[in-house]
Amino acid sequence: MPRRQFGNVRQLPSGRWQARFTGPDGRLHGAPNTFRTKADANRWLAKTETELSSGQWIDPRTSAASLGAYAAAWLDERTVKGRPLAPRTRQTYEHSLTAWILPTLGKERLSAITPARVRAWHSKTLKATGPTATRQAYALLRAIFNTAVADDVIARNPCRITGAGQPNSPERPLLDLEQVNALAAAMPEHLRAFVLVAFWAHLRIGEAVALQYGDVNLDAGLLHVKRQHVEIKGTGPVETPPKAASMRVVNLPTQAIDALRTYIAERPGKPTEYLFKRRGGGQLRQSDVQSSWQIARKKVPGAEWAHVHDLRHAGLTLTAQLGATVAEVQRRAGHASTRAALIYQHAAASRDREIAEMLSKLSNIDD
Repeated sequence: MPRRQFGNVRQLPSGRWQARFTGPDGRLHGAPNTFRTKADANRWLAKTETELSSGQWIDPRTSAASLGAYAAAWLDERTVKGRPLAPRTRQTYEHSLTAWILPTLGKERLSAITPARVRAWHSKTLKATGPTATRQAYALLRAIFNTAVADDVIARNPCRITGAGQPNSPERPLLDLEQVNALAAAMPEHLRAFVLVAFWAHLRIGEAVALQYGDVNLDAGLLHVKRQHVEIKGTGPVETPPKAASMRVVNLPTQAIDALRTYIAERPGKPTEYLFKRRGGGQLRQSDVQSSWQIARKKVPGAEWAHVHDLRHAGLTLTAQLGATVAEVQRRAGHASTRAALIYQHAAASRDREIAEMLSKLSNIDD
C-alpha cells in the first residue's frame, strides 16, 4: 500500500514554492517562508512530519512559536472581505517580512516581543530605509499581532507607536484642466485617450489598462470597471477583480465620451479585446504607460512632478470641488470606505478662501 502523503506543495505566481499541511488542530499550517524548488518544499514537509511524530512541533499559534512561524500561517490564512489576498498585496507583505521584519524579529518568540523591542526595531528600520517602507512594515507587524491577540496567543499588541502605521505624506499639488489636456497631447497618439479617460473616469492605472471594448457604452455614456491588471514581479500582468468595492459603473462626461468615440472609430475591436494597446497592437503594460508619461510630463510646464495616478487624484478633487457629496465621490472612485473620499472633500474645502474672495468682488445688491 502506498504511503499516505503528508501535506502538499504548490507553486506561487512568483515561481517559488509553498508548503502546507493540516495540523493536529485541524487547521492548515504553512512553512514560515517559501522555497526556491519543489524539492526544498518537500524536504521541509518531511522534517515537519518528523517533528509532529516525535512531539517536537510547535503550533505557530502559541506564544512559544516564533514570529516567523506565526507570520507564515497568518499570511496563508489572511483574507480581505472574505477574499484571499490579491497577488500584489501578498507580494508586498512578503517583501516587508523578508526585507525588514524577519531578519530582526523573525526568530523571537511572540510572547518575548515587547513594546520596547518594537520601538528599537522601528528605529533601526527607519534608519535603514525610507519612511514609506517603514510605515508599511510596521502596519503589517501590527496587523499580525492584532490577529495573535484575537487568537489568545498574546494578551496585548506590542505595536504601540502612535501614528507609525499611518500615511503622513504632504498633500500633492493638483493638475489643472489645461495641464491634463497638454499631457494628453504630449503622449503618443495611441495613449492620448488613455490619459483623458483616466482623468475623467477617475481610474487607477491598473483599471485603465484592463479595460475591454465591451466595457464601453458610448450611447449611454457609461464605463464599466470590472477588472484590473496587477504587475507581479517575475510573472508580469495578472488580471484580477478590482479592489474591494471598486467594481463599478461610471457615468462619463462629454470630454471622455468624445475622446473614446474618436479612439474607437480609428481603432475598432471585439468586445473581449483590450481597449488600449501598444503602438504595434500588443497588450499594453503599466510600464508602457509610465515610460511614455515620463517623457510627456517634461514637455508640460509645471507638470514635471506629476505621476500617472495624479490624473485620478485631480479628477476626483475636481468632482468634489463641483459639489459632489462624500458618498458620490466614493461611488465614482470605487472606494471601500468614506475615509479616502474625504481626502478629496478636504482638498475642495481648501478652496473656500478663494471662493470667499471671489464673492467679495461682487457688487453689493441693494435691498
